[in-house]
Amino acid sequence: MIQRIQSVFLVLIMVLVAVLCSTTILHLVYVEPESKTTEYVLNLFYFNKLENGILMESKLQIGLISISSLVIGMSLFVLLNFKNRAKQMTFTLINMLAIISLLTAFAVKAVLFVPNFSSDKLMMGSIIGIALFLFMVYLNIRVYYLIKKDEELVRSADRIR
Repeated sequence: MIQRIQSVFLVLIMVLVAVLCSTTILHLVYVEPESKTTEYVLNLFYFNKLENGILMESKLQIGLISISSLVIGMSLFVLLNFKNRAKQMTFTLINMLAIISLLTAFAVKAVLFVPNFSSDKLMMGSIIGIALFLFMVYLNIRVYYLIKKDEELVRSADRIR
């Protein structure tokens, strides 16, 4: 049903993807001995390389944008398809695969874009960005189990009649 808590979780997943598209997920800073600072700023739309605060390189990430759009579209489809819980459960699992593929594709792109990638150079905002990814996975798992619980409740009520 559309007024259930899983609807709120699905809307929250869509909002989180939009936030991850617009805010910095990874921010790495490398300070080199010759007083040159290199920063890598990564989100789902672009990867930027800054040297001493000057933008040197910017790459638009079409693949990540398309997977992000897929996650938002699947979440919206699951949200609006509330009358068929079996279909909702199936597409929630497909949405989980899309979220995991988004996370994997982002990690691969980050490792390929940033030379000498290491976690000790991450800024605090990066931890929050990664946590938002994991929170999206958690929310999608909760949505699946809540829909499954509703389906079992309806089936048990049908048996009583």
